[in-house]
Amino acid sequence: MPTPPNAFRHLVKDFEHDDSMGIRVFSNFEDPAIAEDNWGMDMEMPEWIQEVHNKFVGERCFIFGTGPSLIDQVPLLGDMNNEYTFTCNRMRSWEDLPFTPWVHCTTEPHPFLAWGLGVAERCDFPTAKNRIGCMWFPVRVKDWLWLPKAPDDLQVRWQGTFGLGDYLPPIPTAWASPLTISQLALWMGFSKIYLLGCDTTQLGQAWDRETGTTKVPRSIRSIIECAERIGRDVWRDGREIWDCSGGTLTKEGVLPYKDLASVIGEVANV
Repeated sequence: MPTPPNAFRHLVKDFEHDDSMGIRVFSNFEDPAIAEDNWGMDMEMPEWIQEVHNKFVGERCFIFGTGPSLIDQVPLLGDMNNEYTFTCNRMRSWEDLPFTPWVHCTTEPHPFLAWGLGVAERCDFPTAKNRIGCMWFPVRVKDWLWLPKAPDDLQVRWQGTFGLGDYLPPIPTAWASPLTISQLALWMGFSKIYLLGCDTTQLGQAWDRETGTTKVPRSIRSIIECAERIGRDVWRDGREIWDCSGGTLTKEGVLPYKDLASVIGEVANV
C-alpha cells in the first residue's frame, strides 16, 4: 500500500515557536541551517508504519516508563516475555529487568548523535526485539526504525490522540514518553494498554537506577492534560487504557487504576 503524503509537510515554518518548551531548541544542534536540512517533516512516512496498522487487534500491551514505582513491581514481571511490551529511554539501566522488551523506544532528541546517525549507549537497548526512534528528524541508526514525531508545538492535549484512525501522520507529543508511544500501540491495534512506571510526580518520573535520582518533569500539568485527552479518546473508541503505577494519574482520577498482579492474572485476549 502506498504511503500517504506527510500531513505536516512544510508546515513547520509556519509555527510560532515557544523556546521554553525545547521544541526546536537545538541544544546539541546549534547550526540552524543543519537543523533545517534534517527536519523530518519534509519526508514521507516509513513503509513499516503502514505494515503494522491494526496487526494486533484484540491484544493487550504494557508500556513502561521508568518511574520508581516500578522497583516494587519488578518481581511481578517474569512473565512479560509472553506479553507485548514497550520500554522507553533509559530502561537499559534496569539490569534486573526479568524480560526482554518487545519494542524499545526513544522519544527525546538528545540521545541521538549526528542527527540520527547514532544513539547514545545509555538510551539504547540492544537486546530488544525492535528498536524505534520517535523523532522529528530521521533516525538512521542500524537496526532502528524511525517513527516520525510532530514538532512539540503539536500536542495530544490540543490535537487529540493519533493512531485511532486509518492514517498516521507524525505523532504529537504527550509530554511523557510512554503516553507518546501509546499512540503507536493504538495504531497497531492493541485493545488494552497498561502503563507502568508512569508516576508523574516531582519525586518520581524518569528514574535513573545508575544514580538513584529522578528527572523532574518539565510540567506535570501538561502530562496530566495529555493523559486526560488520551484516556477520553481511547475509551470513546471502545478500547481501554489503565494506569498500573498508582501515581498522580490514578490519584487525580486521570486514568483508571488496575493492580498489576490482577492484570497479569487476566486472560490476555479480549
